Amino acid sequence: MGAKEREILWQIVLPAELPQIITGLLVALPLSLIVAVVTEMLMGGYGLGGAMMTASRFANSVGVFAGIVEIAAVGYVLVKAMAIIRRRLLIWHQEAHDPSTA
Repeated sequence: MGAKEREILWQIVLPAELPQIITGLLVALPLSLIVAVVTEMLMGGYGLGGAMMTASRFANSVGVFAGIVEIAAVGYVLVKAMAIIRRRLLIWHQEAHDPSTA
């Protein structure tokens, strides 16, 4: 029909693939958070995982549970943010109106 490759990419291919891309991001998001915290725990970083390990070494259960609550809060906020992004980017798609997750 005379469309250039770039027009086909932006107007047909990307909108068709966007639901699968966002679903992949929704699956990868909690896994990346888990991997980041566990890596900090194992490697002795200065982040949340490292703080939880330090608290556990000194039998500071309040510090460990505070870390767990922080991880849960960050995960919840990130998943909700991705749900908002999905609704805005996929306004034309069924998933935006009746999501199967989150």
